[in-house]
Amino acid sequence: MPKWWGNPVPKRYSLFPFLWLVYLIYPVITLAQKPVSMMVTGYILIGLFAISYLRSFWSSQWRLLPAIINMLIAGYFCITFDDPGFLTMNFFTTAMLSMIPSTRQFWTGIGTLLTISALTLWISGSHTSMSAWVNVAPPLIVLFVFPFILRMMQNARSLKTELNLAQDEIARLSKIEERQRIARDLHDTLGHTLSLITLKSELAEKLIPKKPELAIQEVKDIQATSRAALKQVRELVSGMNALSVQDELTNTSSILEAAGIRLELSALPQPLSASPLVQNILGLILREAVNNVVKHSGADKCTISLSENNLEFVLSIRDNGAGISPGVQASAGPSSGRGLLGMKERLELIQGTLSYNSAPGDGTTLCVRIPKVVKNQQSRGVS
Repeated sequence: MPKWWGNPVPKRYSLFPFLWLVYLIYPVITLAQKPVSMMVTGYILIGLFAISYLRSFWSSQWRLLPAIINMLIAGYFCITFDDPGFLTMNFFTTAMLSMIPSTRQFWTGIGTLLTISALTLWISGSHTSMSAWVNVAPPLIVLFVFPFILRMMQNARSLKTELNLAQDEIARLSKIEERQRIARDLHDTLGHTLSLITLKSELAEKLIPKKPELAIQEVKDIQATSRAALKQVRELVSGMNALSVQDELTNTSSILEAAGIRLELSALPQPLSASPLVQNILGLILREAVNNVVKHSGADKCTISLSENNLEFVLSIRDNGAGISPGVQASAGPSSGRGLLGMKERLELIQGTLSYNSAPGDGTTLCVRIPKVVKNQQSRGVS
């Protein structure tokens, strides 16, 4: 890879900047017809011009100064040889200006280019014939439009690069969200089912010596529950594990009955006028909350209330268990903390809120509120 002053040429440019140096052939040929002293000075300035131009591709922080140097060299040639055609050398300069990252420096360069060009034309204009002006006018017009065209192309390329980076970041965040979704679903779905299997297997173990026929029935229930767990895993993998609150209430009755906890239901609308997304989230939250009641509350009664009004859906789960102290509540919640965190993450998708109250000896109450008008609900989803 070529290097300038010991630094590598940016890969995106490669040999491209060198190819444009062929357009310096006009001043080179013009200088070859001048006296030796002027020719030597001119070639030295052209060499400095070329180095300054190439230097601008090497460093993005020092492009304005090389650009101004090149403007002055082009102006010197124009005045010295009374030929405004030398101003077309500033096509190199406009390319340098278009690559300046700072908008302020870009406009400073444009202002400097206009000022130097105007002074040069004013000084050398009195010695220029009308035919020469006719020939040089179109290139000069293009010259002053050229940096803006290049600037727009540079910005378009930068925006495309940023868009690609943003798409990569979205893809990365989507993968993270998918992992979190799977973690929540494994916890909410399989955790609930495995808890039921554990409770029924413990009950079957106690019934074997006393009532073997009931123990057999419990074992059959365990088999049915394990098959349901297998189905849940398949649904989880395929992303089809949607459920309704009514369906989940049936499962809730089974697990509470197996745990010896009496279930009281109140204010259950039939059917609930909620979208599949809201139904899904309410069902998963109910599943997790009941799982916590069974594993941690020590209660013998659980009251579940589900209601709706013109503004919101309200789900309340209350138990008469031991409860926990406010300090423990703040640090751990009703379980390991993963359950409440999963509930809150799901509710964030539909701007729902969760309140949790518990006190020693006074049981625990979990209340979920979901507004009926949810912004961007159709663009969101949960499995």
